[in-house]
Amino acid sequence: MQETHQAHATAGRQGSPLAVALVFAASGFVMAQTLSRVPALRDSVGASEAELGLALVGGGVGSLLAMPHTARLVDRFGNRSVTAVALVLGSLGWGSVGFAPNVWALAGLLVLAGAPVGIWDVSMNIQGTRVEQLHQRTLMPYLHAAFSAGAVLGASLGAWAAWQGVGLVQVAAGAIAGLLAGLAAVRRFIPADPPEAVTPQESTDDHRTGSRGITRAELLIGLVCLAAALAEGAANDWLALLLVDVHEAPAGFGGLAFMAFNVTMLIGRLVGGAATTRWGRANLARGGGVLAGSGILLITLVPSLEVALVASLLWGLGISTVFPAAISAAGEVPGRGNQAIGVVSTIAYGAFLFGAPTIGLLAGLFGLDRALWLVVGFLAVMVLLAGNLGERRSRATRR
Repeated sequence: MQETHQAHATAGRQGSPLAVALVFAASGFVMAQTLSRVPALRDSVGASEAELGLALVGGGVGSLLAMPHTARLVDRFGNRSVTAVALVLGSLGWGSVGFAPNVWALAGLLVLAGAPVGIWDVSMNIQGTRVEQLHQRTLMPYLHAAFSAGAVLGASLGAWAAWQGVGLVQVAAGAIAGLLAGLAAVRRFIPADPPEAVTPQESTDDHRTGSRGITRAELLIGLVCLAAALAEGAANDWLALLLVDVHEAPAGFGGLAFMAFNVTMLIGRLVGGAATTRWGRANLARGGGVLAGSGILLITLVPSLEVALVASLLWGLGISTVFPAAISAAGEVPGRGNQAIGVVSTIAYGAFLFGAPTIGLLAGLFGLDRALWLVVGFLAVMVLLAGNLGERRSRATRR
C-alpha cells in the first residue's frame, strides 16, 4: 500500500501538466517562428510557388518516415528520453532552414528536420494522454492550447522580424530559445509507463503498444485528423504568402494574419475542455469544420485585408479543437494504446505530405486563392466523419 502511494506521488510529480504544456508550447513556437517567414524563405532561395510547395513537403516526408516507429521507441526507451532527443534534433532542424542556399537544399533540410519533429509530436501527445488519464480530467485541449500559445509567440516574433527587416538568422535564434525551454520542461515527463498510473479500463486495454495494423476506428479518426491537419498546414504554409502575393499586403501583414490565426487557435483550445464537456467532441468538430471552411472561402473570395484578418480568425477557431479531440479519441481505442496515437498522427501527417505540393501545383495552374478550395472540400468530409470522435470509454463502461 505504501509503495503504491509512493508510486502515485512520484508519477504525479513527474506527470506535471504544466511541464507537458511547456513542451507543447516549445514545439508551436519553434514551428511558427519559422513558418511565419515563408515569404522571406521563398525569396531567399528564389523558388516559385510550385517549387516551394515541393520543398515544403520535405518536412512531411521526414515525419511520415519516423512517426510509425515512435510508439515502439517510447515503449523501449521511455517517453522522456525519446521526447528530449527529438526536441533537440527537431529544434536544430527547424533552425537550419534559414541557411538553405537554394530550394533543393531547403527541401533536404526539411526532410532531415521532419523526422525528429514527427517523433516529437507523437511522443508529446503520448505523454499528454498519460497525464490526462493520470489526473482523470480533460487536459488535451489545454495542452494543444499551449502549442497554439507558443505558435502565437513564434508568429509574433516572425512578424516583428519581417516588419523590421531582420534576416533569417531570427529563425535560428528562435529555434535555440525553444530548444532550451523545452529541455527544461521535459525533465518532468513520466519516463516510463508505470501500471499504477493507468486506470482499470486502460489496464484491460493495455496502454502500451497494442497489436499491429490499422483498425477501422483508427482509420476514420485519422481521416478526420488529416482534414484538420490539412487546414492547419495550409495556413502554416500559405496564409502569409496568400496575403502578400494575392492580396498585395505588406510582408508584416502576412505575419500578422498568421498570428491572428494562431490566436484563435489558442482561444479555441483554452475553452475546448469546457466546450467538449458540454457539447462533445463530435459536435465541436462539425461546427469547427463549418467555421474554418467559411473562413477560407471568405479570405479567397473577398479582396479585402480587413475581411482577410477576420477570415484568419474564423479559420483558426474552427480547427482549433479537432486535432486534440482526435488524439484523445485515439487514446480510447480499446487494446491499442500508444499504437493508436501513432497511427492517427501518421495519417494526419499525410496532409503535410500531399497538401503543400498539391496546393502549390494548383496555385501554379489556377492561383493560390482557388487552390485553397481543396481544403474546403476536405473540411466537408471532416464534418461528415466527425461522429467517429465520440467518446468510447463511456460506451465501453456500459457494455
